[in-house]
Amino acid sequence: MHTETSKQIIDLARGEGEARWWFEGLATVKLTGEQTGGQFSLTEMLYPASAIVPRHVHHPNDELFYILEGELTMEVAGRPIEARAGTSIFIPRETPHGFQVGPSGPVRYLIHYSPAGFEGFILESGQPARDLTLPPPPEGPPTPEQIREIDAMMVESYGCEWVEDPTNPAPIGAGA
Repeated sequence: MHTETSKQIIDLARGEGEARWWFEGLATVKLTGEQTGGQFSLTEMLYPASAIVPRHVHHPNDELFYILEGELTMEVAGRPIEARAGTSIFIPRETPHGFQVGPSGPVRYLIHYSPAGFEGFILESGQPARDLTLPPPPEGPPTPEQIREIDAMMVESYGCEWVEDPTNPAPIGAGA
């Protein structure tokens, strides 16, 4: 893996990047803002069947999702979007959104944040992945203190906030 500084040529093979077990999924940060001069970041995500990412909003970042494998239902500003391999979804900053992975299997997608920055939350709040698989099931639900700590970091350092209770998210779209 090459990790040159800002605006250098970077080539990464499949499986390369900084991998974190992040909530229920595997996040592999492929490009950071440091590597792109702050213009964007790129992360490959893997989430298990039926996982829900609660509705939230990014204040400083636009997002672009590109589905590589599997399917999910994205809700963007109240509009459901059925997404399968090959689907792109652009979400402008300040737009509430969330998604639910389809029941038939995991989903793998790329997410591009512009400008860069949110990848820092993934790196800071995730656990280094021991291998490139989904994380083991948690031993129990997060404590209220852990939830407050993550929420504060997300809002204060990364400009993102929940628009629903992340501990009890409503089903999304076709998964409802």
